[in-house]
Amino acid sequence: MKKPLWILMIVLQAIILSGCLSLFPEDEEGEREEVTDPDEQVVEVVPHLVTPDNYYRSVLYDGAYLHGESRGFGNSVVYNRLDLDKLEIGLQRIAQEYFEPEEYFFREGQFIRRSQLNAWLMRYDEEDNPTGLNPPLGDGDDLRAQEEEQPRVLSHILEHNYLVENSNGQFNLGGIVIGLSLNSVYNFRVEDEEGLYYFYETDIPDDVIENEGQELAERVLERIRSENFEEGAFNDIPIVFALFQEEPRDSAIPGRFIAMAKADPNSGIDRWQRIDETYYLFPSRDANNNVRNEADQFQRFSDDIQGFFDTYVGVVGTGRYLDNQIQELTIEVPIRYQGTAEIVAITQFAANQIQQRFDEGYKITLEVTSISGNVESVVIVNPNEEPVIHIF
Repeated sequence: MKKPLWILMIVLQAIILSGCLSLFPEDEEGEREEVTDPDEQVVEVVPHLVTPDNYYRSVLYDGAYLHGESRGFGNSVVYNRLDLDKLEIGLQRIAQEYFEPEEYFFREGQFIRRSQLNAWLMRYDEEDNPTGLNPPLGDGDDLRAQEEEQPRVLSHILEHNYLVENSNGQFNLGGIVIGLSLNSVYNFRVEDEEGLYYFYETDIPDDVIENEGQELAERVLERIRSENFEEGAFNDIPIVFALFQEEPRDSAIPGRFIAMAKADPNSGIDRWQRIDETYYLFPSRDANNNVRNEADQFQRFSDDIQGFFDTYVGVVGTGRYLDNQIQELTIEVPIRYQGTAEIVAITQFAANQIQQRFDEGYKITLEVTSISGNVESVVIVNPNEEPVIHIF
């Protein structure tokens, strides 16, 4: 979702703090940046913004946001944009279970280099790619059979860094969170002798996804904690792993987190904690069967919106549930743009109907979009608060 303009303006107004990092970021080529005098490096911290989401404050370097080593990489390996969005924001939500947002600061991952990530995501090959984390091709008479015998489970690895400020105003690495994004359906292609491509897919059972994910986390931890990785700097750093199960490519709902675990300093991964996270599309048969209360409320709200227009409007929503309890609901109202006055009117109307139709206790975000896909307005209703409306 696009952030309201006022949030972006606050982000730009950073409070400048002096300090340096004990672990310096890499440049785009994967080499360490040369810093002649680290004490002169200016570190900025985005001001704390009080919201129910309790976002981490980001650390800026010389006034600039530091992008991660894998910036943009996920777009090449995760087909569904919904999956990528939920993976990224969900990792910060999981981090809050281990790293208190009042004490830790956020930075995109800087230590798994892009070249390493690319090699890790490929299939293992003793000669050509010995660091590959996906399995080698299986047995079979042809390439299709070999691919299906050993599907690639690992889709993407996303690293986040969490920093702490010491008494001297310096920011040191205090924790790492790593998300392993896992395929539920493996899509692949096979080329015939004439150069024609044929596309196939094979389902991966849930138990295989979870078991493979846990094993992969152990292997990634071993690599990060080795003396060959950043000269063993991460032995004393707690590392959290989260397993994310992607949805099929054509899914209208995003994937979900299925498990998380922590490896304390100088220790292996502790017990895995399962995450009961589910997404439902509104309207849908699954929502009607499994979350009837919210499905009925959504239908009444949709009828209200439909009554506002003289033509059909396809209102859709996505609800995130944790332990069978709704946590947040996102609604999209696509309209044919007729002018700012109409945008203002429908936005005000929708904000009022949200309060009338839905239970309190969870966050509801509504976007009014034009036929071109642009977001024209946003309504945010946090639990037990008045709606916040922004017209773009």
